[in-house]
Amino acid sequence: MAILDRFRTQARHKHPDAAVRLAFVQELPLDERELIAEIAREDADPRVRRAAVSKLMDPAALAALAAADADEHVRAQAIAMLRDIALEAFEGVGEADAHAAVEAIAEAKTLVGIAKNASRESTAMRASQRITDVHALGSIARHAEHEPVRVRAFEALDDHAEILGTALNSEFRDPTVAAVERVSDRGELEQIAARAKNKSASKRARAILREMDERIAAERDAQHAAEIAAAAATDAAAAEEAAGVARAAELARADAEAAARRAREGEEAARLRAEEEAAARLREEQDAAERARAEAAEEEARKAAERRSARLAELAEQAVQAAALDDVAAARRLLGVVRKEWNSLVAAGAAPSEADQAIVERYAEADRSFSARDAAARSAEDRTRRDALTRLQQLAARTEALTARTDLTLKAGERGLKELRSALYQIPPLPSKKDFEEIVKRLKAAQTALMPKVQELRDIADWQRWANVGIQEQLCEKMQALKALDDPEEIARQVRDLQQQWRQAADVPRAQGEALWKRFKAAHDEVWAKCESHFTAQAEARADNLRKKLALCQQAEALAESTNWIRTADEIKKLQAEWKTIGPVTRGQEKAVWEHFRAACDRFFTRRHADLAERKKVWADNLAKKDALIAKAEALQDSTDWDAAAAEIKRLQNDWKTIGPVKKSRSEALWQRFRASCDHFFARYAQRHDIAKGERVAAREAIVAELESLAPAEAGGEAAEPQPAPDDVLAKVRSIRGRWNAELAARGVDRERAAALDERFAAAFARVVSAYPAVFAGTDLDPDANRKRMEAIVTRMEELAKSLGGPGAAAADAAISPTTRLAAMLKEALAANTIGGRVDDDSRFRAASEDVRQAQASWSRIGPVPEPTRRALADRLQRAFRRITDAAAAHARGPAAMGSGGAGRSGR
Repeated sequence: MAILDRFRTQARHKHPDAAVRLAFVQELPLDERELIAEIAREDADPRVRRAAVSKLMDPAALAALAAADADEHVRAQAIAMLRDIALEAFEGVGEADAHAAVEAIAEAKTLVGIAKNASRESTAMRASQRITDVHALGSIARHAEHEPVRVRAFEALDDHAEILGTALNSEFRDPTVAAVERVSDRGELEQIAARAKNKSASKRARAILREMDERIAAERDAQHAAEIAAAAATDAAAAEEAAGVARAAELARADAEAAARRAREGEEAARLRAEEEAAARLREEQDAAERARAEAAEEEARKAAERRSARLAELAEQAVQAAALDDVAAARRLLGVVRKEWNSLVAAGAAPSEADQAIVERYAEADRSFSARDAAARSAEDRTRRDALTRLQQLAARTEALTARTDLTLKAGERGLKELRSALYQIPPLPSKKDFEEIVKRLKAAQTALMPKVQELRDIADWQRWANVGIQEQLCEKMQALKALDDPEEIARQVRDLQQQWRQAADVPRAQGEALWKRFKAAHDEVWAKCESHFTAQAEARADNLRKKLALCQQAEALAESTNWIRTADEIKKLQAEWKTIGPVTRGQEKAVWEHFRAACDRFFTRRHADLAERKKVWADNLAKKDALIAKAEALQDSTDWDAAAAEIKRLQNDWKTIGPVKKSRSEALWQRFRASCDHFFARYAQRHDIAKGERVAAREAIVAELESLAPAEAGGEAAEPQPAPDDVLAKVRSIRGRWNAELAARGVDRERAAALDERFAAAFARVVSAYPAVFAGTDLDPDANRKRMEAIVTRMEELAKSLGGPGAAAADAAISPTTRLAAMLKEALAANTIGGRVDDDSRFRAASEDVRQAQASWSRIGPVPEPTRRALADRLQRAFRRITDAAAAHARGPAAMGSGGAGRSGR
């Protein structure tokens, strides 16, 4: 059967599992070129082919793979290997292999990289000869490591832009100087002089510019001299014409010698003047030419200063851009070129002007920022080198420990050898050359020591393969012996055991392995035929179980979205219990059907849990609200502000009805607390009047008790000795009396109870005053002084009443007859009407009314007096007030009313 094909012994590079083949390729040594090439060409898995290509050192095979492999990653790996061979990145690569690799590469970009970076000049030259693109040739001319390669590439250039780019951007002298020689445009030469990376190119460009300037100046001087000569010639011709005219005049006037002489003198004078004027013009033109040359020199110096400033600004900008580059190495290289030109410009020119200071500061800032970055990058690079050294030292330590182990396994040894080969194949940069030499020596020593041990373990593995032959023969005999069994389950169990043992002994020599495998498989097929019917029935039962479980899955799916939480939860739990009673299902379906069922159940219970969590949140909010209402109700349950508290509790009861449910286990307890608080208050509310009376009685009793506590205890028998008064007894008694008067103003105490408390208060007050007479003497609480003040007020009011009553009143008091009293009253009235005393009486009565009010106010401010004395004086005062009132009323009615009043009283 197919299941047993996995137990066949076969070569690992032919193994059906790609991972096994990949591991085999990774362990292959580089000298197995034919096997590596075969795997790279024929393996079906691109990963395995790519791994084989990464170990293939045959340029021809790599070229074929780069051109024909179906996978782009394999093709890219083949091209990368060809590039690395051409660059001699591997140890042992010769010139022929490098040249073959170059010939096999067709990609121009890769050839450019080889031409620029190959360590062997012939390889780089061969790569550059295969390139025809002008841009690629320009890049090679600017950046190739070998001078002949650069020269050859530059000679092949015919594009002006690439030539200019070479002059500006190459760091090597030979192509840049040659490129400068091929540039004739002044603007381009100025650009090269200001921006070229190579210093020689900048110097050559400046020299050519100077030659151009000198040639232009020479041509200008020559032209100026020609102009001066032409002017002089013009002046000489004029002089000759004047001489001819003179000679004509001399012939015309031959008879006048004086005239001829004057003519000759005039001619001579004209000639002299013409020569002087020509000499003056020549001097002026020479002076003008000298000034022009001076101005040109100054203008040239100014332009040179402007160019220097502009170049400094460009260099500062380049420094800023270079400092901002992420690649520190590139930034370091570019900034080095900028720094060289900057220093040369600063050294060659005058001190920077004020306008250049900002540029200098900008450059200095960029230089400082990059220096900090550069220092950090160098520090990081040093750390990286140290870390790489540490890793290699750790690898060496591990492999040295492997060499010393007595329980070394073949797998561990081969892995150690692989790590050593990989490390030696590509050693990263290290802190120093000494570190490099020492670690290479140590790794090679470890490799040399580990190699024989691994070889020994391989020999042992070969012997184990030979021993496995006997084990497989025994397994074949055991498989054949299973023919005698009848129990299918037992046969299947033993077959699986034998298969497992076969796997453990599967590694045997190929010659014996094929025959033993056929024998084992034939015995297995014959034995397995007895189990097929049993397994068929078992498969049917498992399929039926699968159908049942799928039905349960559908039911669970139908219930998963239900919101009837309790009933649905019970139904799903029943489905889960039924699931446990169903046997196993078809192999390979167990996990899928179980996850299907569990997902449906989990979806319901997750929703239920979320709903419960949401309800718990609502319950918690409602619980907080009800707790707040309970706290308010409990705070109000003992309140005596009856109306406000009753209204607030009714409002709380209405609010309680609007709040939703809480957790069932706490609902009843919360309700009982709230209800108890409300009931407690309303029970007190029904008895609020009795409670108020009790509180007022209690308040009065407390005041009386406090006053009684101030009085000294009564001693039986002989009189007790006087005790010293406390310091604050007077203040306390005043405070107690004030509170007592405030309580008397509040009604609602039973008359009998109030009378008893009044008596107790008066008695206690009397005891305190009598106990400390010196303290209360002369104060508003002194009873004797208060009595005298009352008597004075009573006496004054009685005298006022007598004075207002007049003779009538006096007679009444003397018990005179009514007739006599009436006559006196009439007489008094007549006298008043006769002498105008009516007005004075009005004033007198108004004054009397004011005296009454003052007397009432003074009376109310008088302190305590014994009750019998106070009552008697109060009766006298009231009688006086009534007499004053009657007199005032009679005065208001007039004398007739007084007479009638007197008659009336006498009649009674």
